[in-house]
Amino acid sequence: MRPVSSFFSLVALGCVVGLFAPAVAAATGPGLLLNRGDVDRINAQARNEPWAAKIRDDLVRWAQDWPAGHLKQYGLTAWAPPTERGGWGGHYICPDHGVTLTYSPGHNVCPVCRKDFQGWPYDYVIYARRHGDNAEAVRDLGIAYQLTGDAAFAAKARDILLAYARIYPGLPIGSHKDWPRTGGRSGGRVTSQTLNESDWVIDLAFGYDLVRATMEPADRALVERDVLRNASDVIARRERSLGNWTARHNAAHLAVGLVLHDQALIDLALNSEFGFRDQLRRSVTAEGVWHEGSWGYHFYALSALFLTQEMAARAGLTVPEIDKLRLALNAPLECALPDGSLPNFNDSRFTPLAGAALRYDTGFRLFGDRRYLAVVRGAPRGLEALLWGAEHIGEGELPDLRSSVLPEIGFATLRAPGSDHTVAVKFGPHAGGHSHFDRLNFVSQAFGRHQAVDPGTQSYSFRTHKTWDRVTVAHNTLVVDEASQAESAGKLLEWHPGEVATAIRLEDTTSYSQARLGRLLVHTAGYTLDVFTAESTDGAAHRFDWVYHNAGTATSPLSLSPYTAFPAKEGYQHLADPRAAKTDADWEATFAQKDCGLRLRLLGGEETTVVLGTGFGQDLSVPVPFALARRQGTATRFIALLEPFQGASQIRSVLLIASDTVRVESAAGTDEIVIAAGHFKFTRLPGKP
Repeated sequence: MRPVSSFFSLVALGCVVGLFAPAVAAATGPGLLLNRGDVDRINAQARNEPWAAKIRDDLVRWAQDWPAGHLKQYGLTAWAPPTERGGWGGHYICPDHGVTLTYSPGHNVCPVCRKDFQGWPYDYVIYARRHGDNAEAVRDLGIAYQLTGDAAFAAKARDILLAYARIYPGLPIGSHKDWPRTGGRSGGRVTSQTLNESDWVIDLAFGYDLVRATMEPADRALVERDVLRNASDVIARRERSLGNWTARHNAAHLAVGLVLHDQALIDLALNSEFGFRDQLRRSVTAEGVWHEGSWGYHFYALSALFLTQEMAARAGLTVPEIDKLRLALNAPLECALPDGSLPNFNDSRFTPLAGAALRYDTGFRLFGDRRYLAVVRGAPRGLEALLWGAEHIGEGELPDLRSSVLPEIGFATLRAPGSDHTVAVKFGPHAGGHSHFDRLNFVSQAFGRHQAVDPGTQSYSFRTHKTWDRVTVAHNTLVVDEASQAESAGKLLEWHPGEVATAIRLEDTTSYSQARLGRLLVHTAGYTLDVFTAESTDGAAHRFDWVYHNAGTATSPLSLSPYTAFPAKEGYQHLADPRAAKTDADWEATFAQKDCGLRLRLLGGEETTVVLGTGFGQDLSVPVPFALARRQGTATRFIALLEPFQGASQIRSVLLIASDTVRVESAAGTDEIVIAAGHFKFTRLPGKP
């Protein structure tokens, strides 16, 4: 087993001193990401602390064994780098089931249908893995050499570096999007995109910095010209932006620039438009969230930003914008769900805070915020902690979280003290290619389980990513005329945090040119009241679909019949087994899970076509029930109560007692809620025992 699976899971943050001039020179030993002081500190820690000794010893044993484990893993008889450029990891799925393939030497097998996929693109993904493993081996062999002084480790790293010096310039540049053509601006030589080529060359540059003093001048020249600078030039072909690709490109250019003492590359990485400092200013919002609005990409970008800062700090380069990294660590703490994960909005899966433990480890070292230790202590400390983590980890505790809103990025988290019932809302601006068309959407948790479901994202290469993950009907919001929203931005109109109830009122006037949408969510420990309004802006009648997806299995007392009126587009084609009934009365549906349920009640008053069926969630193999309420007209208002429960429902009735007042009667008491815009009021009256 490798001591470190990916360098981007290792990066840490150093102190910030000095001016914009490289301070690392080959003659004084390594300094890109590990220097002599670090080596002495790590060895001393390994002598005094058993956990540190185990990690160090595991690394040394791995280095002694290399490349035997690599050969066994890939079914090779002798080590050599692949002579083919690598493919894209997103292709390593079954095209029929969307699940990740299982690899064994010579085989790429779907765990569902057991089909073995060969050739392009599957085998090329394995070539990319081998290229990546080789770069990581240079890095880890270099670390082992510095920690032990064993020249055999440096010799193994030199062999890999020189092997790539021979083949890298001759590998064609190409992207998986253009296969088999070559020359695309976003393609790499050993990977299919400059994004991953950046990771590859950073690992090589780090390892090279650790062993180059053992190399002959001619060999150093070959590696520096034909691998490091060549790779930096390949990466520079891709256009620059505020996105996560450029964050990684900056880290790669800085690594190469510092190793080669190339001031132009250093300035490109740090000081140019879209450089590191510019991205800290503009890509990390004032609220601390990465501007693409995806928690998966938030931490993916942070790994590159922290890495860049680590290199800059060791080179003595000042980064005045460093406090943005503190904000980027704080924001997820405000938005975490009860299970410690971040909502899977946009192109993201559920992102556990524990998976970002190293970010908080180094954040504690830099900023001293003890809240971070609550994240760090919940995760194992590996080689990365030994290299760059805080020396001493004490006790830390996250405070009791209350409801919070981040208006710029458009996230709100509605909480109720004493309950894990939590609703996370998304309403912010469309933020580029990783955004979904789902303004005014939400997800929820209660009783330790996911309730309201968002599909998150599948592999970008699987067919449902574009036809389901991104479209509006796949989310908990409203669809107009069976079409997905346009790129748009919701607006926060009202925010009422309270001890018993928290309310948020939102508006969306740009998702649809023909309609204005508004949503009021009133959240308590026992329920969430949802008031969703839709109004025609062109005077014509339109079809309004209120959609809700919840985990479990769905039932309703309505007499439902097969429904065939959905279009075969815009995600509706994925709504399976639709069954419908028409009613103008109140109606309800129950979503049952193993040890809890959720009861949906929607008030009547207008003719409504109620449709129940199933769609997809994060796991394509597990159907997720939906309830859809369909109305036709120039304006409508959906008033729904969503009550998670264990045992039996506690809500006795939901009534509209005036045009803008809802009464909710439960075992806990009676709540009267004024829902009129600008006049919100929540009153709880004591109930009878």
